[in-house]
Amino acid sequence: MTMLHIDLKYINMISHRWERFKRKDDYLFNFRCPICGDSSTKKNKARGYIYKKKNDMFFKCHNCDAGKTFGGLLKETDPMLHKQYIMERYQSGVTGPRANKTPEFEFTKPTFEHKHDDKLIDSLMDRVDKLDPNHMAVQYVKSRKIPEDKWKRLYHIDDISKISQLAPKYRDRIKTTEPRLVIPFFDKIGKMTGLTLRDYGNSTLRYIMVKIVEDSPTVFGLDLISNDTPVRIVEGPLDSLFLDNCLAAAGSSFNKIKELGLEDPIVIVDNEPRNEQICKILHNNIKEGHKVVIWPDIKQKDINDMVLANLDVEELISSNTFQNLEAELKFTNWRKC
Repeated sequence: MTMLHIDLKYINMISHRWERFKRKDDYLFNFRCPICGDSSTKKNKARGYIYKKKNDMFFKCHNCDAGKTFGGLLKETDPMLHKQYIMERYQSGVTGPRANKTPEFEFTKPTFEHKHDDKLIDSLMDRVDKLDPNHMAVQYVKSRKIPEDKWKRLYHIDDISKISQLAPKYRDRIKTTEPRLVIPFFDKIGKMTGLTLRDYGNSTLRYIMVKIVEDSPTVFGLDLISNDTPVRIVEGPLDSLFLDNCLAAAGSSFNKIKELGLEDPIVIVDNEPRNEQICKILHNNIKEGHKVVIWPDIKQKDINDMVLANLDVEELISSNTFQNLEAELKFTNWRKC
């Protein structure tokens, strides 16, 4: 039995001791942090994660910032079970002439790559919430009515060619040196996987997508969502900032919602009934049985446009969410708009 299989075996054995424990992926587990207890007022909060790194499992809490090996967390939770775990790992991992030696167990606190990402990001660009009120980035997010508490998710870069320091393969692809709004993408444990560069209104190419981890989904907001309430999925990252518990799935990621392991998602496409690609995405998700939003007869194209028009977006979503046969009928009528 490999070390990884032993870790998974003991995660399964101890999981009943951790509140709101859920398996979110093959090697990703989420539960209320047993160290800090997560939120004392919001019992649905679960910000503790066990995840795979190379051939071992590690623990990270996004509330108290605790980080350690799975073995370290197991020791805090159940010292007796931890001794059994240590011996089983030792017996599985040591053979031949070393078998009679006394095992030495050295646990090193893991280095979380997103901490490095944060430092590198900060060296290349500026967080919007820390900029001068007259800065072009601040003026832009204000003009779009993006909630001020979400500005910390956005950055400004004064020369987009610097992005090659994060992703060297883009050194010959990005020729311009223009300034842009930067929207970083993180995975479920907070590691940066890519980013979108949004122009401030002067370029013919509004968005440039930069992938740092090639096989990662182009989904914004994975590090923030909770499966305890329905997850909404929109197309644009900026649109997602107006809604609670919301992802932005750019392009083909809309067709891979099942791979995200979401429970009862609500799919929200742009209000463009004449756009064949959008219609295809919407209809595919209706056939998959997902809840979808079919917009009423309004002229605004996306959520940001609706906010700018002072429409009640939450009410529009709530009153226009459909599923199965009802969604099929509404979709047919919407396409005629």
